[in-house]
Amino acid sequence: MKKIKWLLLVVGLLGGLWLLSPFMLDFAGRVLIVQDKLRPADLIVVLGGDGNGERVATGVRLYKQGLAPKILMSGGPLAWQLTYAEWMKKQALASGVPAAAILLQAKSLSTAEDAKYSRQVIEPLKIKTIILITSPQHTRRAARVFRKIFPAPDYEIMVYPAQPSAFKVDRWWTRYEDRALVVWEYFSSVLYFFKGY
Repeated sequence: MKKIKWLLLVVGLLGGLWLLSPFMLDFAGRVLIVQDKLRPADLIVVLGGDGNGERVATGVRLYKQGLAPKILMSGGPLAWQLTYAEWMKKQALASGVPAAAILLQAKSLSTAEDAKYSRQVIEPLKIKTIILITSPQHTRRAARVFRKIFPAPDYEIMVYPAQPSAFKVDRWWTRYEDRALVVWEYFSSVLYFFKGY
């Protein structure tokens, strides 16, 4: 009789976890995404690292809406002596952004370096308000890093996810690409936590 009670308890607990798992998985994906309310800023910073140009397209759209007079493309080596920053600049130029409105930071190889090297470009320009564009699943970590490198009250960082995005938070665990992105983001977030971000 005792064994049956334990078996029923274990089966009940496992069944409960199974029923709750979609909600927990959904939460795990959504908690990665940060979207601040936007207002006009001094600069839009677009982080490199997405292969389909969704971050640049979002930055260009916000630029054309008049949310900032300049865009900083941030990203280091890509391939064949081409950097993410240069590749993103080409996309922005093709989308109608004038060359005079585009700044480049082409040394970074990580989110932390994006922030550090971008600050070297931004500091002399007396910029105080920044709209930060990255992929949805990357927004929370990028926000933490940039807000550490650009601390308040000297700077204000408004984070905005690329829209539309290849990353789909709804049922992300059912698609290989989205699973890989979420797992990578959690791994990177833990790593960055131990680095002090």
